[in-house]
Amino acid sequence: MGDRRGTVFFDYDGTLHDTMALYGPAFRAACAWLSKEGWLERRTYADADIACWLGWTTEEMWTTFAPHLPEPVWREASLRVRDEMERLRKEGRARLFPGVEEALDEVASRGATMVLLSNCWRSYGEDHMREFGLGRWIEGLHCAQDFDWIPKWQIYREVASFYPLPHIMVGDRFHDREVALRNDIPFVACAYGFGEPGECEGADAIAECAEELPRLIAQKLAAFEK
Repeated sequence: MGDRRGTVFFDYDGTLHDTMALYGPAFRAACAWLSKEGWLERRTYADADIACWLGWTTEEMWTTFAPHLPEPVWREASLRVRDEMERLRKEGRARLFPGVEEALDEVASRGATMVLLSNCWRSYGEDHMREFGLGRWIEGLHCAQDFDWIPKWQIYREVASFYPLPHIMVGDRFHDREVALRNDIPFVACAYGFGEPGECEGADAIAECAEELPRLIAQKLAAFEK
């Protein structure tokens, strides 16, 4: 099917990218630095303590996680996380969820346009596009940094007119659900990602693994043809 049958807006971290391989050690390193500097009590962070922050913007995350930190301190911690994640990526530690590449192949074969909508830095998005060759499938990359870190649902409104209708949102966090709810488009939730219980509530479909995405996306796009 060569025609452009709608657009799928994908979140990246927790939807396509298994981010904890990078974010876990980078977060722990930043917290160790904050503890050494006297800003945080030293403690052990389980993966669940860390994964819950994935998908948040930088400011949202740090001002919620440690609201007592002065802005220059949390911004330095954020840069340390970013730089460590980049170092680990260059070491080959980044990974997509199992089945993601095959899923994107199948969605592309059905003629849909695919776009990334992520609460990330521009450099991070571009580096990962190159790392995994995502340009094979992804036709647009929209990063929160490009929009001065406004909420993701507002970013969608800024870019939606560039892409063929109908639109659907695919993601694992409440930010992604909010895109769909505020803009009245279907939401396919990724239960395998990093969302907490309840963040898939109200989804139009729920994927338990990346392999299920093509079928669910096809169902949601087909519903617009009836």
